[in-house]
Amino acid sequence: MYLIGIRNGVHPCGNAGTIITDYKAQYKIKELANGFASMNNLDEVYTLQVYPQKLCEMNNAEFVDYVRRNCRRIK
Repeated sequence: MYLIGIRNGVHPCGNAGTIITDYKAQYKIKELANGFASMNNLDEVYTLQVYPQKLCEMNNAEFVDYVRRNCRRIK
């Protein structure tokens, strides 16, 4: 599972915007998301189960729109 962060309507590059977790327990995912958000000053954090190729081909605005519409918000 991926945690996708958004700051000021923009998805930051690299580890500041995306991390991978193997946690299954929701409380651990939420705990990790809160730490991820505070460490990188993120406004929103979403979970993404699968990262398809089409997401890599989107620009930042399209990516953020896709995440907001199709992923579950954690923070």
